Amino acid sequence: MVDIKDLQIHPEVFENPLIIIHLKSMLLYGLIVSTEQKHKRFSLRRGAVFTISFVISCALIFIKVSRGFESLAAGATSCATAFLYLSTSITIVNAFFQRARVVRMCTFLHEDINKLMELADEREKKMFADTVKYLRYVTVILWTPSVLAGFIAYADCFYRTIFMPETVFNIPQVLRGEAEPILLFQLFPFGEVYDNFLIGYLGACYALFLGITTIPCWHTFITCLMKYIVLKFQIINKRLKEMDISKLSPNFSLQLDMIDNLNENDLNYWRLKMCEFCVKEQTKIKWFANEIQALIRIPVFLDFIIFSVLICFLFYALTTDNPSKMDYFFMLIYLFVMASILWLYHWHATLIAQCNDDLGFAIYSSNWYDYPLIVQKSIRLIMMDSTKPLTMKAFLVELNLKTFIDVVRGAYSYFSILRNANLD
Repeated sequence: MVDIKDLQIHPEVFENPLIIIHLKSMLLYGLIVSTEQKHKRFSLRRGAVFTISFVISCALIFIKVSRGFESLAAGATSCATAFLYLSTSITIVNAFFQRARVVRMCTFLHEDINKLMELADEREKKMFADTVKYLRYVTVILWTPSVLAGFIAYADCFYRTIFMPETVFNIPQVLRGEAEPILLFQLFPFGEVYDNFLIGYLGACYALFLGITTIPCWHTFITCLMKYIVLKFQIINKRLKEMDISKLSPNFSLQLDMIDNLNENDLNYWRLKMCEFCVKEQTKIKWFANEIQALIRIPVFLDFIIFSVLICFLFYALTTDNPSKMDYFFMLIYLFVMASILWLYHWHATLIAQCNDDLGFAIYSSNWYDYPLIVQKSIRLIMMDSTKPLTMKAFLVELNLKTFIDVVRGAYSYFSILRNANLD
């Protein structure tokens, strides 16, 4: 049982530019609470209801999928929805049971970023601003297709409900094949399981809302955590390359001529402090990377399996059947979303590995040959430690661009086999 105090985040953490959107979304869902929030237990119960309702939505969609479809194109969209919800359900359940880890990581990220930015120069502040801007772009790019698909489904649903109600509440005719269901029921066919307004209609609307908000929110949140590691590596690499001891003490920033007045012994002392700073920061980064791995390894490993098969299936449905324009549009959106999710994890894991490798080159680029032997030995130890690869894994799956390309190749290979078998 998780203690409620382990799920509380201080209000200032919610204002961190790197994770502000995602933390406030999780606060809305009830997965975490603020220390100043009233009725904390009620909010956390709302998070439990949210998690359970997502799992139920997934189960009801699979009931429809299990009944079969008249055509491959008609079933492709529902199958893609079902498996995307299955993947997200696993992610949400995993996140629900690891909420304390999420709170711990976000609190650490906020405190560490603030500490780095206290003594940051203009170049480092620009790195931070560029990272925030990049994360906003990534969030918008992944949210846009989800919101667009949801808007189309809602618009079709509400328009026909108001102006053509006879085409909406027609589940018996749909089951007999005498009528076409509205787009919302094609994606979330609750009405075929429970033929009433509350479950069949509002339930489908609620399920769609869960999908278009939760799916992009969680994956871009993990992207923020991974990009934070990249940002921290960039700042450390920059400071090591310049052997910038001015970032080690607030006194140096207040008295700009203080460094110039240091004698050689004092300079060497602060150079050793810079090496010590690097070792401590490396240890923090490795801890944070391990925390991310523990948080995502189950869902990412399953996504590796589910998405590769599903991408193959959608390609097959697009090329072998004659999907309608709406089915074609939704299948393309699903392909984009699934490929983007995989790319986000594998690309940023690759960036983390590259930044770790760059650490040794950064300190080698300094004037290490002018330093005394004791400082050179410390630099050598840092370089030796940076040669150990910092790779992220989801159990047996290593997260990098090579794995992402292998997934795409595998999906295309399965698609070619299916297409050739169909032609024969």
